[in-house]
Amino acid sequence: MEQTMIDVKNLSKEYLVTNRRDSLKDTLKNIFKPEQTVVEAVKNLSFTVKPGETIGFIGQNGAGKTTTIKMLTGTLFPSSGTCKINGFDPTKRETNFKKSISVVMGNRSQLFPDLTPRDYLSLLQTMYEIDEREFTQTVDNLANTLKISNKLDTQTRKLSLGERMKIEFLAGVVTKPKVLFLDEPTIGLDVIAKRDLRKFLIKLNKDEQLTIFLTSHDMDDIAAICDHLIIINHGEIIWNGLKQDLLAKFGKSKYVTFTKRENFDATNLKAKIVTQDELTITIKVPAGEVENAVAALAANKQGSDYQISDLKLEDIIIELFAKENE
Repeated sequence: MEQTMIDVKNLSKEYLVTNRRDSLKDTLKNIFKPEQTVVEAVKNLSFTVKPGETIGFIGQNGAGKTTTIKMLTGTLFPSSGTCKINGFDPTKRETNFKKSISVVMGNRSQLFPDLTPRDYLSLLQTMYEIDEREFTQTVDNLANTLKISNKLDTQTRKLSLGERMKIEFLAGVVTKPKVLFLDEPTIGLDVIAKRDLRKFLIKLNKDEQLTIFLTSHDMDDIAAICDHLIIINHGEIIWNGLKQDLLAKFGKSKYVTFTKRENFDATNLKAKIVTQDELTITIKVPAGEVENAVAALAANKQGSDYQISDLKLEDIIIELFAKENE
């Protein structure tokens, strides 16, 4: 039987939200007899992840991504369903389970601003009961890969955002977890810092067979790091499969962008309009029909300055959400 690192079955999470109103009468009612509505943040999720897989967990704001990660890491208890991480039940919060996972959140630091990174890492070494010599060697190797060896003895509050995030990543993997959960890990970083962190994760996955579970609104993160995509909408899975399969299924078209001419008439178009403004328009055309479509537009003097581009992963996902929300 094939081994699984993450096994999720019918996982759901519901919240009770109190409906509040502003009048005096309703204020008293809010206190003594509040009206509550059940909100389904996550609905009946089921999926498996194999050891060493890199998962992109994608959804719009409020889709249930962070709630799911919190259930998988034992921070929240599910309303129903089960999940197993490396064979452990997160709800039991066993010590060995905690040692087998790590979580890095771009909007929530685990560092102490008044300590140096080396001081904080020494604390982790003690908490995780790791051999000091082995731990020091691991820190040195990872710090060298992340190009932050010269920052380990600088007070954390004096580091830049990019440097702090690199320390967060170092702290997240120095204990050698089996699964690394990442929630918007590159938010606010510049392009060079993002590139360095992506290269670091790709190398770590290849060298250590680390399972990576990444949620991010930055599709460049997803495209660079993840091979497997799970896409959710309103708490439900709408795609679960390989990234290449998604690109192959929905990427058989191209975008044609052009500048509108004075006599442009959208009713003459036989293609789907993707975006447009007063000056330009982008249409979606099957790959085999691009040449004829451009020739027809030019012959009818509908546009100029034609640009042809492939659909990116972000474009496909946006269209997938739009289709689901129709």
